[in-house]
Amino acid sequence: MENRVFIDFIKCEYGGAYGGGLDEPFRYMGRIISDRFQSENIEFSCKEIEIQLTFLKPNEKSETDINFYSKLPNYYRGKNMIRVSVPFSTEQEKDLSSLFQLIYKVFDIIASKKKKGDVYDKEKIESSLLKLEEELKSADLWELNQKYENLLRQKTIERVKKERETREQANNEGKRLIYDLRLYYRFDNIGNLYFAPYDNRLCDRILEKLRQRKFKLPGYSHLYVQVSDTFENALYHSVRAENWFVYGLAVLENYIDYETKSEAEKQKIIFGLIKEGLHDIAKIDKLDVNVLNEVLDEVEKRIK
Repeated sequence: MENRVFIDFIKCEYGGAYGGGLDEPFRYMGRIISDRFQSENIEFSCKEIEIQLTFLKPNEKSETDINFYSKLPNYYRGKNMIRVSVPFSTEQEKDLSSLFQLIYKVFDIIASKKKKGDVYDKEKIESSLLKLEEELKSADLWELNQKYENLLRQKTIERVKKERETREQANNEGKRLIYDLRLYYRFDNIGNLYFAPYDNRLCDRILEKLRQRKFKLPGYSHLYVQVSDTFENALYHSVRAENWFVYGLAVLENYIDYETKSEAEKQKIIFGLIKEGLHDIAKIDKLDVNVLNEVLDEVEKRIK
């Protein structure tokens, strides 16, 4: 793993927010190239190469935007990473050859910026990319995309499981007062307000009473309940990017039926999910279950 360079494709509207990576079936092209380089023992002086695919907003082409865009490509080098920003059209990701022309250009730019002492074998890299392109021309790209999606999904799930096991084995004392409690959910084709207003309303009630009782947490201050239709899906969507929060997991299998319920039934469902997620956290991190249950019982009695 020491010789692996992680390659990321990131779309970026100039002056706007990041728009994710390449569309399917090229979504995992960065990982595919990274795997190929690793298998052929191609080494780099950096750990990450970020290819920033930059395009102008269709209706906001100011003089400043156009001036910036005209100066692309742009090269940036940090301590352990290289970022190359290149002009991009979404048409380029609909054709394998067009996409690889862009990839060749990026690695030519990196080669032109090579410093004395850098590990960068230009000929070996070009040969590897050419062979990969030829192989992909005859491959089922959608099948390959699904293969990588399944592979990376399973690795993510295993990483989350390991993190939960590490927390469970620890014996950290609760020293931080709870600061926030929120419920999140990941379901197919479900909008952001599916559980509104009961999700925020119930979380706020529980949070207020936990703070009144000085409910302490070990090393973090925010509790997030992640809900999905299976425990595995909830795990997959519970990667911790920071240490100041943790996820508790809850499952709602028949989530489509939620809309058919009465308002009272909806509140009970949401409360049950929050309770399930909080107990999941309490079990892993050995929180004060007595205080937690007292608060949950008190809030539950007020649900009409």
